[in-house]
This record gives sequence, C-alpha cells and structure tokens, in this order.
Amino acid sequence: MSGVKSFRDLTVWRDSVKLIKTIYQIADSLPKSEEFNLKQQLKRAVISVSLNIAEGKNRKTVKDFAHFLTMSAASLAEVEAILAICEELLYLEKLDAVYAEIQKLGRMINALKSKLQTKEVI
Repeated sequence: MSGVKSFRDLTVWRDSVKLIKTIYQIADSLPKSEEFNLKQQLKRAVISVSLNIAEGKNRKTVKDFAHFLTMSAASLAEVEAILAICEELLYLEKLDAVYAEIQKLGRMINALKSKLQTKEVI
C-alpha cells in the first residue's frame, strides 16, 4: 500500500462509497411503512461499511485496522441480509447485480485484511 496516505486512496473505500449510492437508491424505493425499520437499518449498515474502513485506516496499528475491516465485513453481511429480507417480503426483486457488487466488495475487504495480517502492506 505504498503511496496510500488516506482512506480515500483505498480502492476498497471508494468501492464502498459506490455501494452506498446503489443501496440508498434501493432503500428509497422501499415502502413508506419501512421508513423507520428496514430502510433506515439498510442505510446505517451500508454507511458503516465505509466508516469502518476509514476509521481503521487511521488507527495506529495493523491489528486495529484489521479489526475495523472485520467490522466492515460484518456490516456488509448485514446489508446483504436486509436485502434478502426485503426480497422475502416482496419489497424488492432481481438484486443479482447488487449481490455481485456486495460479494466483490467483501472479497476486497477480506483480501486487504489478509494482507495486513501477513504484514504485506501498511
């Protein structure tokens, strides 16, 4: 990660922001009855993915960064679970492209965490 001075330099962070845009559009399409339930939980979870990457990057140790990447991956799983619930409730359909985006981001987070743990980066 030579040349990476800020979380903004991380491709994984930039891709997480792209996912926020996608998920916000989806969340805004949910029924009004879910305004303070699934809709807000979905938005909080997807924001948490990016925030944990950013916070982790600014921590002092590799171990701390890896911990925050673990939390980021957990938030990403929460996003996926909420979308699956929305599908089950018939609020959404045909999310294959979104699930593919989530899977790709999850792989990126896990790859970065693995590199940190083997001290290949930072």
